[in-house]
Amino acid sequence: LVRPTDRRLPAAGLLVSQLRGESYYRDSCRAGDFRPGQPVQLVPEPDNPHDDRAVAVFDATGRHRAGYMNKQKARAYLKRIAEGKDLTAISLRGADLGVPTPQVAILAAAPDVVAHLLSPRPPKAPAPAGPR
Repeated sequence: LVRPTDRRLPAAGLLVSQLRGESYYRDSCRAGDFRPGQPVQLVPEPDNPHDDRAVAVFDATGRHRAGYMNKQKARAYLKRIAEGKDLTAISLRGADLGVPTPQVAILAAAPDVVAHLLSPRPPKAPAPAGPR
């Protein structure tokens, strides 16, 4: 119903980012668990020589880098963190350990929002729209 690039998502408190730079981190990305729904760590890099507002994305262990949030979403994330907002992040697109991952996408939002998104569908809820 909503594309990850929908401009209404940030206003709803959801930051969705296709990662950048995965080609530089292929081995690390393959070694990490970036399956959809898996937690990821967002790590600001104020000392990054290319962009002092870069935000790196690692798997839950913090050892395997997948790439970087795109610039616009990284700035929105840093602004929210500076405002004292608590955000957590999960992978939306990626692969399991040992599997090549050509593209990773992540979602960052308030912890209760992420928990709701990951919760089981209610038993009597209508089937999701779209291809199955």
